[in-house]
Amino acid sequence: MFNLFKKKEPQKQESPFPALRYHLVGNAQINEWPQGDADGLPWALFVEARRKLMAKDNAGAEKVYRQIVETPGLESRHYLQAWLFMRYLLKIQPPVEIAKKVYGVTVEVCTPTGVMLVAGYEDHHARSLHSSGGGVFWEKPDNSLNDKIDALIQAGQSAVNAIPLVLVDMMPNPPKQMDFILICIATPNGLYHGLGNGDFMSKDAYAGPIVSASTDLLQSLQSLKK
Repeated sequence: MFNLFKKKEPQKQESPFPALRYHLVGNAQINEWPQGDADGLPWALFVEARRKLMAKDNAGAEKVYRQIVETPGLESRHYLQAWLFMRYLLKIQPPVEIAKKVYGVTVEVCTPTGVMLVAGYEDHHARSLHSSGGGVFWEKPDNSLNDKIDALIQAGQSAVNAIPLVLVDMMPNPPKQMDFILICIATPNGLYHGLGNGDFMSKDAYAGPIVSASTDLLQSLQSLKK
C-alpha cells in the first residue's frame, strides 16, 4: 500500500510548497484569495467581500459570501474559502445540514526525501505534490479519475460522519516523522484531521480506507506524468 509513498529519491530537499498546502484545503489568507483585484466569477465576488470587510460592512460581506456558497458549479475550494472567511472573520457557522459535507481530502506522508501530498475534491479535481519537486494538477479534462476521487471523498465522509475527529480552522503542519501520515478532511465546518504512523493508519477502520483510496489516486496521477 505504501510502496509508492516510499519511493526513494537521491537527495532530500526542503519543501517548495509550504504556502500552497493551505490553498489546497481552502485555507488561504483573505489577501491571497485572490491576490489583488480580479475579474470573473467567483473571484470578483471574493474581492467585493474583502472590500466590504475592510470598510467594516460585515453584513455586506456576509451577503457576498453567501452568494458564493449558494452558486452551483464552482470549484470546491471556493466554497471552502468562503466558509473559512465567514467562520473566521464574521463568526458565522454553516447550517447543520451542510456543516460536515466533505469538499476535499488531503493525505500527506513523510518520505525519505520529504513530504508527498495527494488531494482529491468533490468537484473531481485532484493534485499530487512532492517536496523534492514535481507534481500533477488534474483539472478534470475527462471523467477517467472520477471513481478514484469519489472513493477518497466517500472514505473521508464516512470518517467525518462516524467518529469525533479533531476539528480546526487552519491546516496543521505537515508530518515530520518518517512514514507518518496526516489526513485532512475539508468541510464548511473546518478541517477534520488525524495523524499517525503508516501501520496504525492503514489498519484503522476509517483512516485505512482514506489511505488506500489516496494511494490509488496518487498512482493514477503519477501515471499521467509518464
